[in-house]
Amino acid sequence: MSARKELEERIARLDSLIAERADGHRGLGLRLALGFALELHKELPPGAETGALVEMWQSTYPEEWVEEAISQAGVLMSNPGKMALELEARLKEKGLIEPEVAQAPSE
Repeated sequence: MSARKELEERIARLDSLIAERADGHRGLGLRLALGFALELHKELPPGAETGALVEMWQSTYPEEWVEEAISQAGVLMSNPGKMALELEARLKEKGLIEPEVAQAPSE
């Protein structure tokens, strides 16, 4: 399967989750970042497709959710490692993953 096709399938799955879940708005930043990536694959200028998406969100979601999504997408595109660390911290804070336990060095 091509990278572009795989990306399109991931976007479709994420769109479904966003639409179905009560907390789906939490996936908007990732959705926007994936949309930017798809635009790059299609050799479209940034915002060619995602601009309409953000416009739709502005009429659907509170402004702070849209602003947060734009911010998250920017971090994902410029520094994905930082976003991974932020997500990990949030999951630990909510108790969804266990904090790492320091282990004594093996001898």
